[in-house]
Formats: sequence, C-alpha cells, structure tokens
Amino acid sequence: MARHRKDLGDRKHMRIEICKPGFLIPAPDAPWIECLILDVSHDGVCLDVGSLPVAKIFGVAFTAGGEVIRVCALVWRRGELVGARFLSAKELRQPFARADADSGKATAAPR
Repeated sequence: MARHRKDLGDRKHMRIEICKPGFLIPAPDAPWIECLILDVSHDGVCLDVGSLPVAKIFGVAFTAGGEVIRVCALVWRRGELVGARFLSAKELRQPFARADADSGKATAAPR
C-alpha cells in the first residue's frame, strides 16, 4: 500500500510497502541470506534482517533467482531494521568509493 505525500516527511519519493521475502547479499561470492523487504522507494529500501551484521555496502536480491538485484549503501540501523539507499552505476564505477552514511552520498576515499 502506498503512503500519501503528506506522510512522507522529508522524503522526495513515495515508499511502497511490500513485505515480501528477499535476500541480503553480504559480498559478491558470499551465500545469500534471507531477509524481509518491508518497503521500497525510488532511492532505497527498508529491510528486516534480524540480528545479522550488515556491511556498509551490500546487495539486495528482490527475487530468489536473482533477476532483480540492487547494490545498496547502509544508511541507518534500528534493531532488526535497516535502511539503505541504492547506489548508482556511476557511484559503483568510482575508484575507492565508499558510502558515507551520514550524508547519504558516495565520496572518494583519500589517497
């Protein structure tokens, strides 16, 4: 169910509540870990990951077959819930890019 614009607070995009199983991908060659996708927006996703540790950058598979995968940067964690923003292809191509959870933007690491 979509929320009304007045319920978005400071958000730019509507969040769609989906409450469906998904998979957290901790690293490219790591096994996928089942999680619950609570909601999704144009910019990010909210997941219920239980007590699993979550890296600053990770993948989310929206389907068991991996047809829909997004790379995410951790923005916040509140108990079993995490909020993450989707990283763009441009951000992923930047050398030494890291997710800055405070500003929500990727920045180049100092050399």
